[in-house]
Amino acid sequence: MEYRKIVVSIILLHIIILLGIFGYMFFENLAFFDSLWLTIVSVLTIGYGDISPESTGGKLLTLVLIPSAIGLTTYMLAQLAGAIIGGKLSSEVRKRRMSLKIQDLHQHIILCGYGRVGQQVFQQLRHENQPLVVIESDESVIDQLPEGALYVKGNATEDRVLIQAGVDRAKGMIVTLPDDADNVFITLTVKGRNPALYTVVRAERDFSEEKLYRAGADKVINTSNIGGKRMATAITKPVSVEYVETILHDPLNDYNIEEIHITNTSSLLNQTLKESDIRRIYGVNIVAIKRKDIIISNPEGDETFQENDLLIVFATPEQLKRFEKVATD
Repeated sequence: MEYRKIVVSIILLHIIILLGIFGYMFFENLAFFDSLWLTIVSVLTIGYGDISPESTGGKLLTLVLIPSAIGLTTYMLAQLAGAIIGGKLSSEVRKRRMSLKIQDLHQHIILCGYGRVGQQVFQQLRHENQPLVVIESDESVIDQLPEGALYVKGNATEDRVLIQAGVDRAKGMIVTLPDDADNVFITLTVKGRNPALYTVVRAERDFSEEKLYRAGADKVINTSNIGGKRMATAITKPVSVEYVETILHDPLNDYNIEEIHITNTSSLLNQTLKESDIRRIYGVNIVAIKRKDIIISNPEGDETFQENDLLIVFATPEQLKRFEKVATD
């Protein structure tokens, strides 16, 4: 609020100066520069005396300029001092810089909600160096965000908030609120704004999944079901679960799962898995191939790569980097 008052004060001060300049030009028949000089020395109450108003109109204008400028300047300095002492000015500056950074983002991910689930999503996306903007309405929750995190304070059902977060330039949105009704409403709003945006939404109840899909969600994650199945698997297949967790969540792990598209210029196009000899040359494992709406798990050696195939690949970052050049070039 203080920041806005300071800006308004500066604008009003400039208006007073302009009125003084044109007023002296009219009443005193002075040149522009002389009018500017007389206005500034009057506003600053310096009064050199080399130029002074002679006409009645010029003297009346001076009587108006001096108290107006003094009062406005005093008010502006008081607001500036209050903002600096309260730390609000630096906060406003940080918000303005953050807003400019968000405006420069393209193909980023928007995370709606920084609660218990949202924090886990945030950490994972940050670990993967994904550009990310958080939408959160609770000030106390925003204070928990890590230093440097980009956020927009507000309700994700408002177009204004979505525009601030760059919904028209984003590549995806994750909605993690604990209330299914809120998630349905947010999904409807987001899809109404950007129907092509890939949206992953949290569901707490089984019957909410169908409603979220009808609202336009591309993927619905039932956190309760996943948690329950994971706990059951952890007791029946503990070693397997530990291995999968190490691959997916251990920051020290050197292996990743990545999705790579086969383009129309790829050297792998129309080759079979056996002919390409990917495992020996690049050290990567093709876990599955997504072709249109079909998933081919553990593909055989005679499976032929086709344009727009989505390969689910398991390898180290260096191996993935080398293989991606072949798949896309």
